[in-house]
Amino acid sequence: MLTKDLINNIAGQTQMTKKRTEELLDATTHVIIKSLMEGKTVQLQNLGVLEVKERKERTIILPKSGERVTAPAKRQLSFRPTVSLKNDLKQIDNHD
Repeated sequence: MLTKDLINNIAGQTQMTKKRTEELLDATTHVIIKSLMEGKTVQLQNLGVLEVKERKERTIILPKSGERVTAPAKRQLSFRPTVSLKNDLKQIDNHD
């Protein structure tokens, strides 16, 4: 789903203008990014948890050459869905 589709759907469900919906979505995105940059965890009701995790330095093997190299430590965005979302997604798989 594109951002414009999200804005249209939210505007339709809330009876807000598309302009106001876009402003609120932009503000929400800004607050979430700022919180993550400050090292805070963001919990989104019925969706899941966003957080930045530290990934340790590790040794990896390059597939083409088989050479062992060290991948540096880095910060990585992590998303952990709620149990209810996981269950809803499992139901989609069962309908196929």
